[in-house]
Amino acid sequence: MKQETTKYLLIFTLVNILLLSSIYGQERRLTINEAMELAVANSNRLKIDQSRIELAVNQYNQAKDRSLPTGRLSTGFSHAEIPANHIIMGDLDWTPGKRGEIYTGGISMDKSIFDGNQLKYARKTTQLLTDIVKLDAKKNKDQVLYMAIEMYFDLYKITQRQKVTMQNINALDSIIVQSEQFYRHGIVTKNDVLRFKLQKSEVELTASDLEMNRKIINYNMTVLLGFPEDLFLQPDAIQITDHQLAPLHQYIEEAFVKRPELQQTIHQIEIDKTAFSSVRANLLPKLSASLAIDYFHAGADFIPASGSFLAQFSAGAALSWNFSNLWFNKNKTAEVRIQQHQTFIRQNELADRIRKEVNQSYQNYSQVLNKIRLLQTAMEQSTENNKMQADKYRNNIASVIDRIDADTKLFQTLTKVEIARADAELAWFRLLLDTGNLSKSN
Repeated sequence: MKQETTKYLLIFTLVNILLLSSIYGQERRLTINEAMELAVANSNRLKIDQSRIELAVNQYNQAKDRSLPTGRLSTGFSHAEIPANHIIMGDLDWTPGKRGEIYTGGISMDKSIFDGNQLKYARKTTQLLTDIVKLDAKKNKDQVLYMAIEMYFDLYKITQRQKVTMQNINALDSIIVQSEQFYRHGIVTKNDVLRFKLQKSEVELTASDLEMNRKIINYNMTVLLGFPEDLFLQPDAIQITDHQLAPLHQYIEEAFVKRPELQQTIHQIEIDKTAFSSVRANLLPKLSASLAIDYFHAGADFIPASGSFLAQFSAGAALSWNFSNLWFNKNKTAEVRIQQHQTFIRQNELADRIRKEVNQSYQNYSQVLNKIRLLQTAMEQSTENNKMQADKYRNNIASVIDRIDADTKLFQTLTKVEIARADAELAWFRLLLDTGNLSKSN
């Protein structure tokens, strides 16, 4: 029985490849792992995420730079022409020069010694925001991976349905030829022949719809993976892995740890705490220090003689306290507490949604495994029935219609098994996605 089933599986695969390769020209066989890798490499969405990460890291570095001292260097030159240069005021009779030059210069540095830890909180907030952006990129990568996986399995399943349709058409062709022979000998009526031809037309319409859907999926995959649009993609055979299901609560607990969305809310809670500390730090005084050197020279020479210029060196410290924050901070603190409360609510809401998603994926995978077991039994029965009908046909006990019907049902059952196997793998990938483990599987 198992040898007979294996033989039909091999025939099923070979005929499927021959039929589809004859429809298209250039063909590219594709595995599921290749589809996942190419989707990630070609995703503009993930490229934008990488740019966002680089921007967030740059903003974090800018926040660190704000703790460095600031410095300024300035220099100036002024030239004056004095046409009316004779001044008489009482006893004063003064005649200055016709022109004059002034050179100025200065260099200064300022450093914040204590700012109420505002720079510390700014760095921490920027670091947390950077982590949130990275988690957002991980979430988007998982979505791109699953999109490629889902599209791959859609392509695989429609390929199997096309195989069944071609088998039905071939079977109907044989039936039509046989019925026309019977009609010429007066065994069947003309209506029987027309009924078979009408049935073939309906199946051909189904084949046309399948081909249109196949082209749409094929085109979408070439765009997703960065292939030429006219390339025919042939999905590889599905490799079924025996995944042992753990209890449901283990998957839920794992999702709570690994889902990027929940990790983002944890970081957001830390940001809210930092914002609260920053608001309270507004009540603290601020201390800064400064250092400056100034130069002043009024004269025509750029390099003056000794004693004809001023050079001043100064150093100082400044202590300030904005005591108006004593009454302004009340509402600011209340605002931050409201934001914290909203974050906790969103976290609980997200946890409930994750529980539902993991449970649904878990149940779907369990259900499709049971479906495969039932179809395995049906496949054995179809194989046995096909063998019996073949023996009866050789002995003129069964009709041609019964023989072809048994053969078609066998291929239909084999296709259902293949589609169920694909659904099982897709359901497993969905469970990985909902538990936050999809990127690890790639």
